[in-house]
Amino acid sequence: MHSIRMTWAVWLLVLLGMAPAWAEQGTPDTPASPAAAPGAEVPPEPAPRTGWRITGLPLLNFNSDEGMGYGARLLLVDEGDGGQRPYRYSVVAQFFQTTRGVGAHRILTDAPGFLGSAWRVGLDLSLLNERFTPYYGIAGASDYEADFSSCDDRDSLETSPDVCPGNPAFRGLRYYSYEQRTFPSVVLNSRRPVKGPWQVALGYRFRLTRVSARYGTEDLGQSRDSRLEEDARLGLLTGLGGGTRTATFRTAELTAGVLLDLRDNEPAPVRGMFHELAARGAMEATGSAFRYWGTTLNLRFYHPLVSERLVAALRLMGDVMGGDVPFFLLNAFGGVEWRDGWGGIGGVFTGRGILKNRVQGKVKALANGELRWLFLSTSPFNQKVDFTAVAFLDAGQAWADLDFRDDGLARYAGGGGLRISWDRNFIVRLDYGVSPSDGTSGFYLDFNHLF
Repeated sequence: MHSIRMTWAVWLLVLLGMAPAWAEQGTPDTPASPAAAPGAEVPPEPAPRTGWRITGLPLLNFNSDEGMGYGARLLLVDEGDGGQRPYRYSVVAQFFQTTRGVGAHRILTDAPGFLGSAWRVGLDLSLLNERFTPYYGIAGASDYEADFSSCDDRDSLETSPDVCPGNPAFRGLRYYSYEQRTFPSVVLNSRRPVKGPWQVALGYRFRLTRVSARYGTEDLGQSRDSRLEEDARLGLLTGLGGGTRTATFRTAELTAGVLLDLRDNEPAPVRGMFHELAARGAMEATGSAFRYWGTTLNLRFYHPLVSERLVAALRLMGDVMGGDVPFFLLNAFGGVEWRDGWGGIGGVFTGRGILKNRVQGKVKALANGELRWLFLSTSPFNQKVDFTAVAFLDAGQAWADLDFRDDGLARYAGGGGLRISWDRNFIVRLDYGVSPSDGTSGFYLDFNHLF
């Protein structure tokens, strides 16, 4: 609870401190200055910004899986001659990490109208580190017992990491985790409109990932096998065999997709649809040490109910992979918006209240439904601010392969939350979810709608 209170306090200070800067910019819905009186001279429109400018933004969030996140983002923008929208080029440098060992340090570039063409090209160069990556097994075999990795007397583990007083079922504090570090992660994305709301996307993704299945004594690592090592000894994991505790993997994919975007407002849609069909493939010719393929179908629907203040939103996602898929990619989806490090079914981006990476496999299905009620609109500092209450239901399931022979029920969770948005573009998201299927819960403070 202390971390949550601290996050709120810092956020309030940051938002109050940034409010005067937002007020200077004005918005399309709120004039930057009062209307001129009849007969008075109308002031000229401000000249568009040109050339380069630089801004900075603190990054703060919290979720129950990764702890409190903190960092900063530096934005360098080239406005060109002022006629390019939203800009000519941008470069973002990000430092971000959490109190539970997750790091996402990125350099991102974006070029709308690349070299005067219809293509929008983006490059993401990242260092990703997750000290305690969750792993509960593959598909229907992913059982979770909280007592296996829970110990109230952590001090006792410094001398005997395999034994927890009062918990005979204890197998080790790190039984359900392993370390994963990816550097570099290089993602090249490009897309262009082809006709009306239709777009095509092409890309390339390269990763060099180092996995450590065992922790040292300084990390309170147990001497017995973790869940990951147990499955490796059974031959269930591509790329990690029995007895292998540390390995480095090289993967490289070509990606392609077709998109249909009919949303009325991308950050906070009231009506419309966004659909994507994407494919990816890896082989020696692409620079990968593994041969595999994948397809992703992402369907999103938005529709007002009764009035535009009450919106029903639905996301349906399916992902199928085949070939020699490295085990650490079994939680990933494809598509232009999916980022490395987001995790699989469960967690802040897919299943709120479900443990991060709770289920994974070559076949995955995900459903997210939300009711969004805009119950209050106000205009502090001459800026439009909306407050939206949200009720949601998330569910997901995974299978080891297309045979669909795995036992086990889908994981599901429900809950509610709040969205605070500035000019319908900058959105703070707060959610609390509970999963009756596993008896777990989670709190999430992040940016933007889930979908």
